[in-house]
Amino acid sequence: MNEIGVNAWAYYFSTPGESNTIKTIELTRKRAQELGIKKIVIASETGLSALKAHEILKEFTIIVVSSAVGTSVKGSVIGDLKIGISEEDVYTALISKGVKIVRGTDPFWNLSANTQIIDTGKLGMMFYKVVSSGFHVCITAVIEATDAGYLAKGEEVAALAGSFVGLDTAIIATASNSVDFFSCFEVNEIICKPRDPRYSWPINQDDWRGNLEQYQRFTP
Repeated sequence: MNEIGVNAWAYYFSTPGESNTIKTIELTRKRAQELGIKKIVIASETGLSALKAHEILKEFTIIVVSSAVGTSVKGSVIGDLKIGISEEDVYTALISKGVKIVRGTDPFWNLSANTQIIDTGKLGMMFYKVVSSGFHVCITAVIEATDAGYLAKGEEVAALAGSFVGLDTAIIATASNSVDFFSCFEVNEIICKPRDPRYSWPINQDDWRGNLEQYQRFTP
């Protein structure tokens, strides 16, 4: 008798946050090995999560996706966080390990980003965030990596992202360019995510957990 589906697992964290980083990487490694996936996309704004991931995912081709150079997250609990892998030593360390880096703009976050306008891109982000913040970022990271030429349209990959900093969400996706998103992109599996994805801003330690001290170097 032919099977009509497959029994796959997913892992649900009790809270979002950086404290889930290593577990997220380990779960992704296991599932990618099971599926024969060779490329893993990691959303990393400072590069610290990417460096941690490389230690566990050395057998994979790693593509790190970050924000545009010179951007920052304003008003975080530790100050204005510089993103886009701002520190040269972190960038150089990743390149020396053979990691591919994409620094650009989230295709859902465009010219209206810092306005009160709710356009279709922002609306899409709001829908994705009911799954988790990282779910939206996983999707856009795969799109950006495809647009940059590091993934082929139709290629199945694993993607990891998080809530603010760190990693807490991972998916298996079928890649597409941004212009082909609605006709080609697919979320095939959820590997892990926070079960209760909402958290307060600025970050507090009640509904978001992690070590923020390591990120102080990325603030003015």
